[in-house]
Amino acid sequence: MADLFILLPEAMDGAPLYGWRQYGRWATGEAPPAGLTDPAAVAFVPGTSVTRHEVHIAARKPSEARQAALFAIEDDVAEPVDRLHIALGTPGENDQRAVLVTSAADMAAWTAWLAANGYPSADLVAAHSLMPENADLYEAPGEYLVRKEGRVFAVDEQTPEDLLQLLAPQPPGAVYGAQLARKLGTVPAGEGARDRAAYLQMLAEGYEAATPGSLLSLRQGIYAIRSPFSLGWARRWGLVGALAASVLVLWLASVALETSAYRSQTDALRTETARIVNSAVPAANGNVQEALATLRQTQRTGAASVRATMASAALYEALGESDNAEIRSMRYDAASGQLTALVVIANYAEADAIAGRLEEAGLNVRLGQARQTGERVLGEFVIEGAAT
Repeated sequence: MADLFILLPEAMDGAPLYGWRQYGRWATGEAPPAGLTDPAAVAFVPGTSVTRHEVHIAARKPSEARQAALFAIEDDVAEPVDRLHIALGTPGENDQRAVLVTSAADMAAWTAWLAANGYPSADLVAAHSLMPENADLYEAPGEYLVRKEGRVFAVDEQTPEDLLQLLAPQPPGAVYGAQLARKLGTVPAGEGARDRAAYLQMLAEGYEAATPGSLLSLRQGIYAIRSPFSLGWARRWGLVGALAASVLVLWLASVALETSAYRSQTDALRTETARIVNSAVPAANGNVQEALATLRQTQRTGAASVRATMASAALYEALGESDNAEIRSMRYDAASGQLTALVVIANYAEADAIAGRLEEAGLNVRLGQARQTGERVLGEFVIEGAAT
């Protein structure tokens, strides 16, 4: 049972929201409650930062299964595997497994923030993993949760209405949230989360109601929560310490072992934190505060660039005037604010025409590599916001 719940912001330079139970009621605040020491904490990450996939994995060894999963989802996310972090679900029917995918940079930033703020063992759960079972679409601050054809995912609340209608199930089904229902031209089945406090409470209650082991945690691989070494069983010998000198010796030995174990855990935690920081921001040389400052600066740079949803919507519109144009993949780099798309078009001249329409929409476009595929051309478009 968790003592403290944390709703992490979309950008790590934003303020997290804390939630906890107080006298049987929910309390929230931008700071944790006073007097709560070493709590069992759970952090919820934005659903838009994590995608969910279903893949067939026959491998049984954890290392082999993770490697197979990485290559199985590589084409879906159009991102190099060394820049991804995945979490594997348990094997299901016909060796099907759920796979959560997020960027390695985001995962490093989340775990570094938790370690720096005193929650190194906090669990990390994607928001859409706790979407209410009776909802097909759910309105939340900053994002919409969607359930379609057995899969759950999240989209940015700034997604254009025409694109949102394409992503939503048809018919929309049970829509929670008045604004989301209006965009989809339907009647809401109930309220969504009006603010971050309501959203955090919904996620926390869903976490508490979930069957143990049913939720897929992002804390896997190098970010797995280490089981603490405990000698609690040895403390019970202290109750009979007065009965014999031999028992007293055992009790003293247990104290010495516990002290040594705590020191080892502290050293291991410092080493693990430094390793995570170095993997995310090598230039920080293990300095957590410097790494967080670098990650915040990266977030600010991304925040000034074009949104992925806006760039993809402009690309779909630009392709509308081209016959038989087909998008093969899209990849968004949050650090640089660039959307890279592979598009099949009729000829090389069509690439210049599409780029021209995107530039008319106020975007910068760079044409990457292109190659002939049969009678058609596979071209690369790199789209970013116009320079100010």
